[in-house]
Amino acid sequence: MRFAAWVPLVGIVLGLGCAGTAIAQEAPSQPPQAPLGAVEPAPAPSKSMYQSLKSYGSFGMSAGLMRFVADQDARVDAMVRPSLQGVFRYRFSDDVIGVAEFGFGWNAYKDRGDTVLAVTSGTFGLYKHFADAIGFDWRYGGGLGIYRWNYKFNGRSIRDLQSNLFYVGFAPGIFAGFEAEHRLTAHAAVLLTEQNHFLFSSSKSDHPTMFGGNDAFMTVRIGVNYHFSPNEGILWEKKVSRKIRLTSGKAGQ
Repeated sequence: MRFAAWVPLVGIVLGLGCAGTAIAQEAPSQPPQAPLGAVEPAPAPSKSMYQSLKSYGSFGMSAGLMRFVADQDARVDAMVRPSLQGVFRYRFSDDVIGVAEFGFGWNAYKDRGDTVLAVTSGTFGLYKHFADAIGFDWRYGGGLGIYRWNYKFNGRSIRDLQSNLFYVGFAPGIFAGFEAEHRLTAHAAVLLTEQNHFLFSSSKSDHPTMFGGNDAFMTVRIGVNYHFSPNEGILWEKKVSRKIRLTSGKAGQ
C-alpha cells in the first residue's frame, strides 16, 4: 500500500521535469554582447576614397615666408618677410603635375631704415610624385622663371652711386623644390611648398656698387587649390541640353 501511494507523486514530478526541459529548449538564446566600452574603430580615410584627378586643372592661392640667400648684398642682414603666390596646376597623370605660379615677396634689412628688396616672379615647372607619407603625397620638381627685382627706400627705387642706374632689373632664373599635398575633398587640396630660386641677375657693369652678382632666395608656403575637369564647369557640371523627339511609331509618319 505504501508503494502504491508513491506512484502518482513520482509521475507528477517526472512530468514537471519534462515540461521544464521542453520550455528551456524552445526559449530563444540571447546573442553574445560585447563588453562595455569596446567600440570598433572607424576606418581611417585613405587615398583611394577620392577619385583620380588625372587631366584636371586647378587654381589656388598660397602664402608664406621668403628670404634672400644670395648675393652678399641681398643676403646680409636680410629679414624674413611674406611671399604671396597665385597658382595654376594641371595634372598630366596621377604622378606628373604641371605648375604655373605668379607671385610677389620682399625682404627688409636690419639697420637700413625703410629699405626693401622686392621680387616679382612668374614660373613654370613640373612636379613628380615620389612618396606617400603621413597622409600627404610628396613630390619633387623644378622649372624656369622670369623675375623682376627692385631695391627701394620708402617705396622709391634707389640708384647706384657710380652708374646712376636704378637697382631694378629683369632676370631669367630656375627653381627647384618639394611639395606635399593632402586631399581635403574630392576637389580641394591643401599644399605645403618649399622652393629655392636662383636668378641670373649678375650686372656688375650696371650696378658696380651693390647687387652686382646673381641673386637667390627661398620660400616656404601653404595654400589651397580647387580642381576642375575640362569636361565640366569650374564650379559645377555643365548643363547639357537634350531634345526629345516624339514620333508616332508608324512608318511614313
